[in-house]
Amino acid sequence: MQTPNEHISLLTDLLPRYRSVNTLYTEIAERLTLSFDAQYCITDFYTEFHDVLAFEKAVMNTLLSTDNEKLTLIISNLRTEIHKNINVYTANKDFFDGIDTINICAKRHNPLKIEIDGQLKNTNKLWKELTQVRNSLESASWQDDKIATQRLTKEEERLEQTYKKEQEKLKILYEQQKESDNHASKYLENVFRRIYELGCSFISLLNNYFPIEKENIPVSITEISEPEQELQIEIEPDTIFRTDKYKNLLILEQKLITDKYLNSELHWISIHENGKPDIKRLVTFLVALMDNKYFLPRKDPKIKTFFESRYHISIGQNFERKRREPLLNEYKAVFYDYPF
Repeated sequence: MQTPNEHISLLTDLLPRYRSVNTLYTEIAERLTLSFDAQYCITDFYTEFHDVLAFEKAVMNTLLSTDNEKLTLIISNLRTEIHKNINVYTANKDFFDGIDTINICAKRHNPLKIEIDGQLKNTNKLWKELTQVRNSLESASWQDDKIATQRLTKEEERLEQTYKKEQEKLKILYEQQKESDNHASKYLENVFRRIYELGCSFISLLNNYFPIEKENIPVSITEISEPEQELQIEIEPDTIFRTDKYKNLLILEQKLITDKYLNSELHWISIHENGKPDIKRLVTFLVALMDNKYFLPRKDPKIKTFFESRYHISIGQNFERKRREPLLNEYKAVFYDYPF
């Protein structure tokens, strides 16, 4: 059985790493330069924590197993650091996105290059000496100078052995250089935008599971209708979404919140001019997701249930295929600036 500490390990590991990355972001933005060491740390951060589903599971486990006071502190600090990261990126977006990380990796400080240059110089010098001795030996042989031939033969053998040793040293240095280049190739990608999108996904999930507290308004039991109770069915995202598409949805939801279709608690708040919830606009958004291949095939009922539960609204018969088809062209005008 897992302990509470095991449940929150991912979040507690993530928090100090976000702080370190934010410090790097600030320094990079101030100096307008990115070092290879900073690129190394930033890329490793993204590689280690880019799994949104793992983050969501950690949040859910934490919610179930951690005392409220400790949980509130962790989530509050984590939310603060993620927002800092997003803010620094958005304030310097053009600069961060324009960094040539391939060039950063190519021009990294590399002590091996100095060693290789020195070793190559020594090896070439020995080769020239060996070539000169061999030419002299050949000349002595033609002249039948036995004393010179004997002396030069010994010198040739000595230089050959020394040259082979220096060649082996050079070979080892080249192998080490190849390993260094292979290692650096893992850090060629500019991941600043990816980390921004990841942060948006994290914030969306935190807002979903830990809404920012507002004034509590008592609701009587009689105000809860039967359809709203049915919306509590939970469907796991990986049962309906294609690979990585759920992560894309989390990014889109941040724009839905900005455009006032959703609130920060993921309630669908878009209102039709008749004063009722704008279900058509929601279905139009779902049609856009379907047209962009977000979902696994033959999942219509689960898709409907998932979004009814997620957005706290009843879609009803509006999601039927015959009602969706006319919206295929409409979504491109309504959500024209959404990065599906």
